[in-house]
Amino acid sequence: MRFLEVEGWGDKGRIVHGFGLRGPAGGEKTKQDWRGQRLRMGEEVFPLISTRQVHGDGVVVFGGQTQKPEELWLREGDALVTQVPGYALGVFTADCLPILLFDPVQGAVGIVHTGWRGTARGICQKTLKKMAETFDTIIENIHVAMGPCIGPCCYEVDGPVKEVFKAAGLPWEHLSSPRGGGKWFLDLPRANAYLLKGAGVREENIQHLEFCTSCRRDSFNSYRAEGKTSGRQLSFIALRKGEAI
Repeated sequence: MRFLEVEGWGDKGRIVHGFGLRGPAGGEKTKQDWRGQRLRMGEEVFPLISTRQVHGDGVVVFGGQTQKPEELWLREGDALVTQVPGYALGVFTADCLPILLFDPVQGAVGIVHTGWRGTARGICQKTLKKMAETFDTIIENIHVAMGPCIGPCCYEVDGPVKEVFKAAGLPWEHLSSPRGGGKWFLDLPRANAYLLKGAGVREENIQHLEFCTSCRRDSFNSYRAEGKTSGRQLSFIALRKGEAI
């Protein structure tokens, strides 16, 4: 699988990260294909860790020691955080938004999978809170990279989604545009940037690779455009071994 990177992101050299592109025709990767696999990035190899994504707001901490990475694949959660080097934290998307988090001061990383449900539940804020509680992260120090997802040009939602967002206190009019007929286009990256900034992340520390997965099916899998047979993109972040905090 090929990966996109955010130029000049983070603390240069302490982390490895990537947002996956779709494979060649006939070679689509599913999440199951990746289970138990290792990512090879140049000369480095990282065991891949993920969870059972359920469009919720659960945050899982990987602390190494007695935790077995293969067991986490069965555990429900849509975000992962760690301070353990040498492992790649991964999420799988096909329109949802992947978010990478890096604390260069405490040497901690996190990854989030979020669609409209996770966004309304504030999963990105809950992940930041978990990093603060677990690693003494100061949220102002966090660097954020948001990957490709379905864009506001294509992400059509209906009245029940609007009501969930408004009930959560999210500024619907700022995050959506009316399509007519009781439908709206939702801006998922803008909604999560709003939540991240509201939690204390500096605006200048947030970057976004602005590709719409539905428009760019030459490069990305899209559940909305392709249905249940769509493959999945892997996004990941890892701390390198041997890098001092």
